[in-house]
Order: sequence, then C-alpha cells, then structure tokens
Amino acid sequence: NPASKDPTYLGETSSSVLKGLQSADPDAVWLMQGWLFLSGFWGPDEMKAYLNVIPNNKMIILDLDSENRPIWQKSQSYYGKPFVWCLLHNFGGTRGLYGDLSRIATGPLAANAASGSTMDGIGITMEAIEHNPIVYELMLEMGWRR
Repeated sequence: NPASKDPTYLGETSSSVLKGLQSADPDAVWLMQGWLFLSGFWGPDEMKAYLNVIPNNKMIILDLDSENRPIWQKSQSYYGKPFVWCLLHNFGGTRGLYGDLSRIATGPLAANAASGSTMDGIGITMEAIEHNPIVYELMLEMGWRR
C-alpha cells in the first residue's frame, strides 16, 4: 500500500509513474493491473485520487479477476479509465476441471452494457496453460458477443 491516503500524495505517485513511462516513450499508455485495489487501503476517494490525475487515453486497467472480484463494479468503471474484463481462473497453475461458465458467459456482456461502462475488451490472465479448454474457449468467444 502507498505510504499515505493523502489525495495529493496519491495523485503525485500516479503521475510520477506516467511521467516515467513517457520519459522513455512520449506516446506511452500505462497498462495497469487493477489488482492493487482489492487491498482494504483503497476506498473510493483513494482510487479517484490515484486514477483521476491520469488522462483516460493514457491508461488501460486489467480487471484481473473480473469473474470473481469485479473491481469495475465498485469503482464506477474505474472512474472513466478503459478497462479489460479478465478471466484469471486458476492461481499458480492449479489444475482441475472447474470454472463458472455462466459467470463467464454473462459477466463481460453485463460489464459492457453497464451504464457508463468503459470496458474496452476481454482478457485471459491465467497462471497456467493446457488447462480446461472449455473455460478458455467460452471466454475467448465472449470477445465477439455484444
């Protein structure tokens, strides 16, 4: 967690990251994992202070575990930042035939249709490969659904 909940501090921290990226590439877009916002540190005010200083076209957020813990829902679609609805599915290469197909079949559609949605796509962020092809087949199909 950051050292302070002070909105100015959080905004400066976030701005510094983007400035660092842009020092290497002036056209850089920050691809950030939304995972950090699962920590109890981050309430709505802290998230806004961290995110709102970055122009919407300079950040994309991976909502890494959308099928289980959709952060976009508790952040008003990341306060305007585009995000990718991701399926994490397996942690650390856990093997087994499991997966909530109904959540995968409805979650991305609901996120895309939500009022004020900034969903920009779908993603798979699994921590293993060669695992439950039915789940991944369905998830990748969802990119073509509207």
